[in-house]
Amino acid sequence: MVHEFSLKKGTTTVGIKTREGVVLAADKRATAGYLVANKKVKKILPLTEYCAITIAGTVAQAFFLADALRAQAQLYSLRNGERLAIKSIANIASNLLNSQKFYALPVQLIMGGYDSSPQLLMVDFFGSVSEEEYIVTGSGSPVAMGVVVTNYKPDMTLKEAQRLCAQAISAAIQWDTATGEGIDVVTVSHVGIEQADGEKIRNLLS
Repeated sequence: MVHEFSLKKGTTTVGIKTREGVVLAADKRATAGYLVANKKVKKILPLTEYCAITIAGTVAQAFFLADALRAQAQLYSLRNGERLAIKSIANIASNLLNSQKFYALPVQLIMGGYDSSPQLLMVDFFGSVSEEEYIVTGSGSPVAMGVVVTNYKPDMTLKEAQRLCAQAISAAIQWDTATGEGIDVVTVSHVGIEQADGEKIRNLLS
């Protein structure tokens, strides 16, 4: 049996869809039991130039899943001369997770991407896929969800969604011990994937 301290966990991730694109945000702390195992974990991972995921759960398993999805998307593009649709990437993730249903991979994904329009999907531990307007996952989700539900508007701009995502993660950092060490914010739109720098995140929180 793997000792619990070899499993890096703990996180809060948020995704919000707007008419212009999708915003994803996450903290940077990984925990192993009561130990802070890593303070610089990247929990928002690009799969292609138009699709990214957030990870919640066991870090090693999540990175394995991300690598598998990235490889499948690249292979499809090489074979067919076109990019793989966001929902198709989600379905591959679903199949991979569902194949492990008797020994579930402890991973939950938020997938944000842009085909002809923004796409935001959640893929849970057992491979269920759902389309959402906003999603919150991880140990700090009760706190972060309260912030999102209170302030979400269907007609939000990308900048408003960026600010709300950052505020939700910031609230989780204050109240959830497994969430911390800073905030990453990524936007996926028709121009591709853009990551906010430290100064922009400070401005979003000011």
